[in-house]
Amino acid sequence: MKKISFLAASLLVAGGAFAQGNTQSSSSTGNDNSVTVTQSGSSSSAVGTQTGNNNALTQTQSGGSGNSATSTQRGDSQRSFQTQVGSSNTATIVQGDGLPLDNGNTATQSQMGNNNSALARQLSGANVSTQTQSGTDHVAEVFQSGSEGNTATQTQSGSFQKGYITQLGSGNTATQNQRGFQDRATITQLGLGNTATQAQGGNPTGSWYSVASIEQIGNSNIASQTQQHDYQNATIEQSGNGSTAIQNQSGVDFVEPGNRAYIDQDDMGGHFARQTQVGIGNQAATYQGMSGNSSDVMQSGNNNVSVVKQNHP
Repeated sequence: MKKISFLAASLLVAGGAFAQGNTQSSSSTGNDNSVTVTQSGSSSSAVGTQTGNNNALTQTQSGGSGNSATSTQRGDSQRSFQTQVGSSNTATIVQGDGLPLDNGNTATQSQMGNNNSALARQLSGANVSTQTQSGTDHVAEVFQSGSEGNTATQTQSGSFQKGYITQLGSGNTATQNQRGFQDRATITQLGLGNTATQAQGGNPTGSWYSVASIEQIGNSNIASQTQQHDYQNATIEQSGNGSTAIQNQSGVDFVEPGNRAYIDQDDMGGHFARQTQVGIGNQAATYQGMSGNSSDVMQSGNNNVSVVKQNHP
Protein backbone atom coordinates (compact mmCIF):
# COMPACT_ATOMS: atom_id res chain seq x y z
CA MET A 1 0.00 0.00 0.00
CA LYS A 2 1.29 3.41 -0.93
CA LYS A 3 0.64 6.53 1.11
CA ILE A 4 1.34 10.05 -0.06
CA SER A 5 0.87 13.02 2.29
CA PHE A 6 1.20 16.69 1.44
CA LEU A 7 1.11 19.65 3.83
CA ALA A 8 0.70 22.86 1.92
CA ALA A 9 0.20 26.47 3.01
CA SER A 10 1.54 26.09 6.56
CA LEU A 11 2.26 29.09 8.73
CA LEU A 12 5.05 31.19 7.26
CA VAL A 13 5.67 33.80 9.88
CA ALA A 14 5.36 34.06 13.62
CA GLY A 15 2.16 35.36 15.07
CA GLY A 16 -0.16 33.03 13.20
CA ALA A 17 -0.35 34.64 9.75
CA PHE A 18 -1.90 32.41 7.10
CA ALA A 19 -0.17 31.60 3.84
CA GLN A 20 -1.85 32.87 0.70
CA GLY A 21 -2.20 31.78 -2.90
CA ASN A 22 -0.75 28.27 -2.62
CA THR A 23 -1.15 25.63 -5.32
CA GLN A 24 -0.93 21.92 -4.59
CA SER A 25 -1.18 19.21 -7.26
CA SER A 26 -1.09 15.45 -6.73
CA SER A 27 -1.43 12.43 -8.99
CA SER A 28 -1.45 8.71 -8.30
CA THR A 29 -1.98 5.64 -10.49
CA GLY A 30 -2.78 2.15 -9.25
CA ASN A 31 -4.70 0.70 -6.33
CA ASP A 32 -4.94 1.38 -2.60
CA ASN A 33 -3.29 4.79 -2.73
CA SER A 34 -3.96 7.57 -0.21
CA VAL A 35 -3.38 11.30 -0.71
CA THR A 36 -3.89 14.03 1.91
CA VAL A 37 -3.66 17.78 1.20
CA THR A 38 -4.02 20.48 3.89
CA GLN A 39 -4.03 24.21 3.17
CA SER A 40 -4.59 27.25 5.42
CA GLY A 41 -5.25 30.75 4.12
CA SER A 42 -6.92 32.31 1.11
CA SER A 43 -6.81 31.97 -2.67
CA SER A 44 -5.24 28.51 -2.53
CA SER A 45 -5.80 25.67 -4.98
CA ALA A 46 -5.70 21.91 -4.45
CA VAL A 47 -5.93 19.54 -7.45
CA GLY A 48 -5.82 15.77 -7.12
CA THR A 49 -6.09 12.98 -9.71
CA GLN A 50 -6.31 9.25 -9.03
CA THR A 51 -6.69 6.34 -11.46
CA GLY A 52 -7.24 2.80 -10.23
CA ASN A 53 -9.31 1.14 -7.52
CA ASN A 54 -9.85 1.69 -3.81
CA ASN A 55 -7.95 4.96 -3.63
CA ALA A 56 -8.59 7.82 -1.20
CA LEU A 57 -8.10 11.56 -1.63
CA THR A 58 -8.57 14.02 1.25
CA GLN A 59 -8.45 17.79 0.73
CA THR A 60 -8.81 20.27 3.61
CA GLN A 61 -8.80 24.05 3.29
CA SER A 62 -9.44 26.32 6.27
CA GLY A 63 -9.27 29.84 7.55
CA GLY A 64 -9.63 31.78 4.32
CA SER A 65 -11.65 32.64 1.25
CA GLY A 66 -11.45 32.13 -2.48
CA ASN A 67 -10.02 28.62 -2.20
CA SER A 68 -10.69 25.80 -4.67
CA ALA A 69 -10.41 22.03 -4.28
CA THR A 70 -10.74 19.63 -7.23
CA SER A 71 -10.71 15.85 -7.11
CA THR A 72 -10.81 13.61 -10.21
CA GLN A 73 -10.95 9.84 -9.79
CA ARG A 74 -11.35 6.97 -12.25
CA GLY A 75 -12.06 3.41 -11.22
CA ASP A 76 -14.05 1.51 -8.59
CA SER A 77 -14.42 2.04 -4.83
CA GLN A 78 -12.77 5.45 -4.90
CA ARG A 79 -13.19 7.81 -1.95
CA SER A 80 -12.93 11.58 -2.04
CA PHE A 81 -13.26 13.90 0.99
CA GLN A 82 -13.28 17.70 0.83
CA THR A 83 -13.58 20.11 3.77
CA GLN A 84 -13.57 23.89 3.45
CA VAL A 85 -13.95 26.53 6.17
CA GLY A 86 -14.36 30.12 4.99
CA SER A 87 -16.22 32.02 2.30
CA SER A 88 -16.39 32.04 -1.50
CA ASN A 89 -14.78 28.62 -1.75
CA THR A 90 -15.35 26.00 -4.47
CA ALA A 91 -15.25 22.21 -4.10
CA THR A 92 -15.49 19.86 -7.08
CA ILE A 93 -15.45 16.06 -7.24
CA VAL A 94 -15.60 14.06 -10.49
CA GLN A 95 -15.72 10.28 -10.23
CA GLY A 96 -16.01 7.85 -13.12
CA ASP A 97 -16.12 8.36 -16.85
CA GLY A 98 -18.47 5.50 -17.75
CA LEU A 99 -15.83 3.84 -19.94
CA PRO A 100 -15.67 1.29 -18.44
CA LEU A 101 -18.35 1.60 -15.80
CA ASP A 102 -17.13 2.85 -12.44
CA ASN A 103 -18.97 1.67 -9.35
CA GLY A 104 -19.10 2.04 -5.60
CA ASN A 105 -17.46 5.46 -5.30
CA THR A 106 -17.94 7.88 -2.41
CA ALA A 107 -17.88 11.69 -2.53
CA THR A 108 -18.10 13.68 0.71
CA GLN A 109 -18.05 17.48 0.80
CA SER A 110 -18.37 19.81 3.81
CA GLN A 111 -18.36 23.61 3.72
CA MET A 112 -18.74 26.16 6.52
CA GLY A 113 -19.02 29.89 5.83
CA ASN A 114 -20.81 31.94 3.20
CA ASN A 115 -21.16 31.94 -0.57
CA ASN A 116 -19.57 28.54 -1.10
CA SER A 117 -20.16 26.11 -3.98
CA ALA A 118 -20.00 22.29 -3.98
CA LEU A 119 -20.27 20.11 -7.09
CA ALA A 120 -20.17 16.31 -7.27
CA ARG A 121 -20.41 14.37 -10.55
CA GLN A 122 -20.58 10.59 -10.44
CA LEU A 123 -21.06 8.19 -13.34
CA SER A 124 -22.23 4.57 -13.08
CA GLY A 125 -23.81 2.77 -10.15
CA ALA A 126 -23.88 2.29 -6.39
CA ASN A 127 -22.20 5.64 -5.82
CA VAL A 128 -22.76 7.82 -2.75
CA SER A 129 -22.54 11.61 -2.63
CA THR A 130 -22.95 13.65 0.56
CA GLN A 131 -22.85 17.45 0.70
CA THR A 132 -23.13 19.49 3.92
CA GLN A 133 -23.15 23.28 4.01
CA SER A 134 -23.73 25.77 6.84
CA GLY A 135 -23.99 29.52 6.41
CA THR A 136 -25.67 31.60 3.71
CA ASP A 137 -25.76 31.84 -0.08
CA HIS A 138 -24.44 28.36 -0.79
CA VAL A 139 -24.94 26.25 -3.91
CA ALA A 140 -24.80 22.45 -3.83
CA GLU A 141 -25.14 20.28 -6.92
CA VAL A 142 -24.98 16.52 -7.54
CA PHE A 143 -25.18 14.74 -10.89
CA GLN A 144 -25.32 10.94 -10.95
CA SER A 145 -25.75 8.98 -14.15
CA GLY A 146 -25.19 5.68 -15.87
CA SER A 147 -26.54 2.95 -13.63
CA GLU A 148 -28.64 2.01 -10.61
CA GLY A 149 -28.50 2.33 -6.86
CA ASN A 150 -26.94 5.77 -6.49
CA THR A 151 -27.53 7.88 -3.36
CA ALA A 152 -27.27 11.67 -3.07
CA THR A 153 -27.80 13.62 0.17
CA GLN A 154 -27.66 17.38 0.65
CA THR A 155 -27.93 19.15 4.02
CA GLN A 156 -27.92 22.95 4.08
CA SER A 157 -28.31 25.01 7.25
CA GLY A 158 -28.80 28.71 6.68
CA SER A 159 -30.61 31.05 4.32
CA PHE A 160 -30.62 31.66 0.57
CA GLN A 161 -29.38 28.14 -0.10
CA LYS A 162 -29.73 26.36 -3.44
CA GLY A 163 -29.60 22.59 -3.82
CA TYR A 164 -29.80 20.59 -7.05
CA ILE A 165 -29.77 16.81 -7.54
CA THR A 166 -30.05 15.12 -10.95
CA GLN A 167 -30.10 11.33 -11.25
CA LEU A 168 -30.38 9.30 -14.45
CA GLY A 169 -31.11 5.60 -14.03
CA SER A 170 -33.27 3.40 -11.82
CA GLY A 171 -33.40 2.63 -8.12
CA ASN A 172 -31.72 5.87 -7.09
CA THR A 173 -32.33 7.87 -3.90
CA ALA A 174 -32.12 11.66 -3.52
CA THR A 175 -32.53 13.53 -0.22
CA GLN A 176 -32.44 17.26 0.50
CA ASN A 177 -32.73 18.96 3.89
CA GLN A 178 -32.73 22.75 4.17
CA ARG A 179 -33.22 25.00 7.21
CA GLY A 180 -33.49 28.72 6.64
CA PHE A 181 -35.13 31.53 4.68
CA GLN A 182 -35.75 31.60 0.94
CA ASP A 183 -34.10 28.28 0.18
CA ARG A 184 -34.46 26.42 -3.12
CA ALA A 185 -34.39 22.63 -3.49
CA THR A 186 -34.67 20.83 -6.84
CA ILE A 187 -34.57 17.11 -7.63
CA THR A 188 -34.78 15.65 -11.14
CA GLN A 189 -34.90 11.87 -11.68
CA LEU A 190 -35.22 9.94 -14.92
CA GLY A 191 -35.79 6.19 -14.59
CA LEU A 192 -37.82 3.60 -12.68
CA GLY A 193 -38.33 3.08 -8.98
CA ASN A 194 -36.54 6.20 -7.82
CA THR A 195 -37.13 7.95 -4.49
CA ALA A 196 -36.93 11.70 -3.85
CA THR A 197 -37.31 13.34 -0.42
CA GLN A 198 -37.21 17.02 0.48
CA ALA A 199 -37.54 18.76 3.86
CA GLN A 200 -37.52 22.51 4.41
CA GLY A 201 -37.98 24.47 7.63
CA GLY A 202 -37.34 23.35 11.16
CA ASN A 203 -35.31 26.46 11.93
CA PRO A 204 -36.16 27.53 15.51
CA THR A 205 -36.30 31.18 14.45
CA GLY A 206 -38.60 30.41 11.52
CA SER A 207 -38.35 29.48 7.85
CA TRP A 208 -40.28 31.19 5.07
CA TYR A 209 -40.45 31.70 1.32
CA SER A 210 -38.72 28.45 0.38
CA VAL A 211 -39.41 26.45 -2.77
CA ALA A 212 -39.20 22.66 -3.17
CA SER A 213 -39.50 21.00 -6.58
CA ILE A 214 -39.36 17.35 -7.67
CA GLU A 215 -39.62 16.09 -11.25
CA GLN A 216 -39.69 12.36 -11.94
CA ILE A 217 -40.00 10.68 -15.34
CA GLY A 218 -40.67 6.95 -15.32
CA ASN A 219 -42.82 4.40 -13.51
CA SER A 220 -43.19 3.52 -9.83
CA ASN A 221 -41.36 6.56 -8.50
CA ILE A 222 -41.87 8.03 -5.02
CA ALA A 223 -41.72 11.73 -4.09
CA SER A 224 -42.13 13.23 -0.63
CA GLN A 225 -41.97 16.84 0.55
CA THR A 226 -42.23 18.35 4.04
CA GLN A 227 -42.27 22.09 4.73
CA GLN A 228 -42.61 23.93 8.05
CA HIS A 229 -43.72 27.53 8.62
CA ASP A 230 -45.52 29.71 6.08
CA TYR A 231 -45.25 31.15 2.56
CA GLN A 232 -43.73 27.88 1.31
CA ASN A 233 -44.18 26.42 -2.18
CA ALA A 234 -44.02 22.68 -3.00
CA THR A 235 -44.31 21.11 -6.47
CA ILE A 236 -44.20 17.45 -7.57
CA GLU A 237 -44.41 16.52 -11.25
CA GLN A 238 -44.45 12.85 -12.21
CA SER A 239 -44.68 11.38 -15.69
CA GLY A 240 -45.31 7.65 -15.93
CA ASN A 241 -47.49 5.10 -14.16
CA GLY A 242 -47.93 3.98 -10.59
CA SER A 243 -46.10 6.81 -8.86
CA THR A 244 -46.61 8.16 -5.33
CA ALA A 245 -46.55 11.83 -4.28
CA ILE A 246 -46.83 13.03 -0.67
CA GLN A 247 -46.76 16.64 0.56
CA ASN A 248 -46.93 17.90 4.15
CA GLN A 249 -47.05 21.60 5.02
CA SER A 250 -47.51 23.09 8.48
CA GLY A 251 -48.01 26.83 8.89
CA VAL A 252 -46.92 27.18 12.48
CA ASP A 253 -47.32 30.96 12.51
CA PHE A 254 -50.83 30.78 11.05
CA VAL A 255 -50.46 33.76 8.76
CA GLU A 256 -52.23 34.43 5.48
CA PRO A 257 -51.46 33.76 2.67
CA GLY A 258 -50.28 30.33 3.65
CA ASN A 259 -48.55 27.56 1.75
CA ARG A 260 -49.02 26.22 -1.77
CA ALA A 261 -48.87 22.53 -2.73
CA TYR A 262 -49.10 21.25 -6.30
CA ILE A 263 -49.02 17.68 -7.66
CA ASP A 264 -49.15 16.75 -11.35
CA GLN A 265 -49.22 13.02 -12.21
CA ASP A 266 -49.80 12.35 -15.89
CA ASP A 267 -49.89 9.47 -18.40
CA MET A 268 -52.14 6.47 -17.87
CA GLY A 269 -52.60 6.54 -14.10
CA GLY A 270 -52.35 4.20 -11.17
CA HIS A 271 -50.99 7.05 -9.05
CA PHE A 272 -51.38 7.90 -5.38
CA ALA A 273 -51.31 11.48 -4.06
CA ARG A 274 -51.64 12.84 -0.53
CA GLN A 275 -51.55 16.46 0.62
CA THR A 276 -51.71 17.62 4.24
CA GLN A 277 -51.82 21.30 5.18
CA VAL A 278 -52.16 23.02 8.55
CA GLY A 279 -52.70 26.76 8.74
CA ILE A 280 -54.59 29.63 7.13
CA GLY A 281 -55.06 30.44 3.47
CA ASN A 282 -53.38 27.34 2.07
CA GLN A 283 -53.79 26.10 -1.51
CA ALA A 284 -53.62 22.45 -2.59
CA ALA A 285 -54.03 21.16 -6.16
CA THR A 286 -53.72 17.62 -7.55
CA TYR A 287 -53.96 16.59 -11.20
CA GLN A 288 -53.82 12.88 -12.03
CA GLY A 289 -53.94 10.61 -15.09
CA MET A 290 -56.87 8.89 -16.69
CA SER A 291 -57.64 5.88 -14.49
CA GLY A 292 -56.91 3.92 -11.32
CA ASN A 293 -55.76 6.92 -9.28
CA SER A 294 -56.15 7.68 -5.59
CA SER A 295 -55.99 11.09 -3.92
CA ASP A 296 -56.68 12.50 -0.47
CA VAL A 297 -56.36 16.05 0.82
CA MET A 298 -56.41 17.08 4.49
CA GLN A 299 -56.54 20.76 5.42
CA SER A 300 -56.82 22.15 8.94
CA GLY A 301 -57.46 25.87 9.39
CA ASN A 302 -59.39 28.68 7.74
CA ASN A 303 -59.76 29.97 4.17
CA ASN A 304 -58.03 27.00 2.55
CA VAL A 305 -58.60 25.89 -1.07
CA SER A 306 -58.31 22.39 -2.55
CA VAL A 307 -58.63 21.19 -6.16
CA VAL A 308 -58.44 17.56 -7.34
CA LYS A 309 -58.82 16.50 -11.00
CA GLN A 310 -58.46 12.89 -12.11
CA ASN A 311 -58.76 13.22 -15.86
CA HIS A 312 -55.31 14.44 -16.81
CA PRO A 313 -54.05 13.03 -20.15
